[in-house]
Amino acid sequence: THMAMGLSAITVGVLLLASYLNLIPDAEALTRQHRAALAETIAIHVSSTLDAQEVDALADALALTGERNADLLSIGVRASDGTLLLDIHDHSANWTQPPDAPSTDSAISVPLFRQGQRWGTVELRFPPIRSDGWTGYLQDPSLRLSGFSFLVCGVLFYLYLLRMLRALDPSRAVPQRVRTAYDTLAEGLIVLDHQGTIVLANTSTSAMLGMPEQKLVGRSPSEFGWADASSRALTADELPWQQALVDRQPKRDVHMNVRSIQGARYALRANCSPILDDAGGIQAMVVSFQDVTELEQRSAALQVARDQADAANEAKSQFLANMSHEIRTPMNAIIGFTEVLRRSGLSQSPEASKHLGIIHSSGKHLLNLINDILDLSKVESGKLEAERVAFAPHTVLHEVVQTLSDRANEKKITLTLTFPVALPATLDGDPGRLRQILTNLVGNAIKFTDTGGVQISAHLRAEHDRLWYCIDVKDSGIGIPADKLESVFEPFVQAEASTTRRFGGTGLGLTISRGFARAMGGDITATSDYGKGTTFTVRLEAGRPDAAGLLAPDLLAATQQAVVAVPGTRWRFPDRRVLVVDDGNENRELLRILLGEAGLRVDEAENGRVAIDRVAAESYDLILMDMQMPVMDGRTATRELRAMGCRLPIIALTANMMKGFESELQEAGFDGYLGKPIDVDALLADLAARLGAESEVIVIESGQAAPAPTADPVDDAPIRSRHAGNARLVRIATNFSLQLPARLTQMEAALAARDWKALAADAHWLKGAGGSMGFDALFEPSRELEGACEASDATAALSLLATLRQLEHRIQKGLATEAQSMDTAP
Repeated sequence: THMAMGLSAITVGVLLLASYLNLIPDAEALTRQHRAALAETIAIHVSSTLDAQEVDALADALALTGERNADLLSIGVRASDGTLLLDIHDHSANWTQPPDAPSTDSAISVPLFRQGQRWGTVELRFPPIRSDGWTGYLQDPSLRLSGFSFLVCGVLFYLYLLRMLRALDPSRAVPQRVRTAYDTLAEGLIVLDHQGTIVLANTSTSAMLGMPEQKLVGRSPSEFGWADASSRALTADELPWQQALVDRQPKRDVHMNVRSIQGARYALRANCSPILDDAGGIQAMVVSFQDVTELEQRSAALQVARDQADAANEAKSQFLANMSHEIRTPMNAIIGFTEVLRRSGLSQSPEASKHLGIIHSSGKHLLNLINDILDLSKVESGKLEAERVAFAPHTVLHEVVQTLSDRANEKKITLTLTFPVALPATLDGDPGRLRQILTNLVGNAIKFTDTGGVQISAHLRAEHDRLWYCIDVKDSGIGIPADKLESVFEPFVQAEASTTRRFGGTGLGLTISRGFARAMGGDITATSDYGKGTTFTVRLEAGRPDAAGLLAPDLLAATQQAVVAVPGTRWRFPDRRVLVVDDGNENRELLRILLGEAGLRVDEAENGRVAIDRVAAESYDLILMDMQMPVMDGRTATRELRAMGCRLPIIALTANMMKGFESELQEAGFDGYLGKPIDVDALLADLAARLGAESEVIVIESGQAAPAPTADPVDDAPIRSRHAGNARLVRIATNFSLQLPARLTQMEAALAARDWKALAADAHWLKGAGGSMGFDALFEPSRELEGACEASDATAALSLLATLRQLEHRIQKGLATEAQSMDTAP
């Protein structure tokens, strides 16, 4: 169509040029010439006739002339004074020209002269050559000729070119066998010319775009609805073949979407390859489209499955966090008050002292299992973080050996540490993580070794242009089969099914240790001779130490890392004042006793808001801040204190030991944290370092101690606290017993008002406080009541409150019995 129009325009231009050069007769010009010649002839005749004074004959001649010329409407002869002397064919009515007006196509005036003087004028009136207005333009012969030629030539050229282009169709030039192979390809293929127009398209492309191949030829693929992988519409300049046409470079694996004419959506991977001529110009462009719609749908399904798995993993992490909090809260009281009894100096029998030690070690063991599970959660999530600080690895080795030597001595096996070669004095890494790794590896080696011993050695190894600090932990234990060496690093897996029954453990230690090592840029590997022993090797990056930075073996062996605090260490604190912030009365009382025994002055606050008011009004040296509290939690309180300009050390007390909590605490402004249950030695050692305390070793003598009464199994029997035999702790339990009736009344009022949030908070408090105060019977119904509040189950809550009220009556009965026994005591 464009070519036909262009050729027609050229034809019209040639005709107009020929007309301008007078190569084509102009009818209007001829008419004008004829009228001008007729006017001159009549003027000559009138002049000669006037000289002869033959007026009548002139009138007849003019009338005859008018009749013989159809275009001549009228003739008039006018004197110079304006008098119309002759009026042929009603000239006075036809003539409208003013005097001395120039002649036109329809009104011609010719002057008459007599004896050299102008005597008058001959006036001839003709019909207009063209009509007035826009219709007159349509009567232009050149325009009519141009229009006629354009239309006729356009149709003729179009028909001619259509047949010619069909005869020259490139698709018809392709042999049928090639075309058949071209159409059987699963990929869509098109060939573009240098202007980006389709000259060839196969069947697959036709299916994707929803248009027959014949109709695609001559069109641009840019006319269709293209979008990128994120479904954003692409402009013509962003299409890969347009970019390849501009920069003459191939475009590979471009992910894009297209909608066919019918609206079907296809996900495609496009490849564009330009074909260049010898001068570097574009001859053609081959574009292929691979249909990846099904793959994209599978990918979307996988993404949904992954999101669901992430949600399940997040739910698991949240569950672990909640379980950590729920387990650590009662353990805080168990381990904490056990430690108080161990440190109290009360006369205890050897058997009672042994029982306390068993309770304490069992609680510590349970806490270690919880820590293992939480550390595994960090490893599995890939968010395990490791510090990179300079530290002395040999001192960590000495510390681990010193800590575990008692366990080796109990089993009557050796535990040795050797340094056969010079080693770097420091490494960049995480000393805490390395301590955990070595404690686990050496502890396992001791556990699985009955005869012989465990040998730890450190050395350097060069491998692939890198230097590694290697620590070997070799034992003479049961060994690991060759086909089980890698499986021992999987969670909850041990080499033999009987191992757990014989030695215990969760099977998490090696998994976590390898995760720690890899987080520090290293790894852990294992070799074993089944039945003879196993060697675990820890590898850490050693950098490139120079000779001056290496320590000789004798210096490494002589270096000892003193233990900061061990059971049996008493701290002498200077006069310092500590604020304990916790919503649990029993937790505050526990910390008040522990810190008071160490010589510290202790103030208490039941929530963050009270703590802020206390800090504003009083002077303190350190703050111990619980995290979960009503009114204002510990994180919010710490942020506000920092905003007020408070620079006191603030230590978090938290039962949340899940991944990411350290960075959250640091962001909130805490200087450190201690996990619940509180490790008394760690707490005192931390406070000693911050408050400048001195240590001294003490010996706790054992003697006779009264056994702690337990709850009577009879439903109506009195319930007495487990702390009833401890003179200092019985007062805390008594105060709790006296406050319990009012607290239950408050809970019953909350149930009546359907204030589930308040009731759940009270149930949560009672669940932790009851166990800490030695009233274990309160734990389970309080826990169930908290769950009933979350479900808004009024029936269950009413029943559980009745159970708690019955237990409260038994506690009051036990309190009365204890008071009566004290009154009757000699």
